[in-house]
Amino acid sequence: MEQNQEKHRITICMGSSCFSRGNSVNAELVQRLIQEGKVRADLLDAEVTGTLCEGLCKEGPIVIIDGVIHRQVTPMVLQDLLVAQHGAKVGGQG
Repeated sequence: MEQNQEKHRITICMGSSCFSRGNSVNAELVQRLIQEGKVRADLLDAEVTGTLCEGLCKEGPIVIIDGVIHRQVTPMVLQDLLVAQHGAKVGGQG
């Protein structure tokens, strides 16, 4: 058993500003991509959580991937982040 292998963590701000600016859609998108297996194998068991306001309302929607804060995350940006951050192939196999 490898102890250094930590589970990937995706945290989505669900404060009212981020939620209304698009994180309601982003939360569904992350879940759907994982459920459909359109992410790399090591992301399939990622811990996906919501959080209360991160205090960055003017820069939202906020998504945190493995501790890195991403600002103004649209669904398109989120897909790009998953590709760049984790090597995911969104919408295809591989």
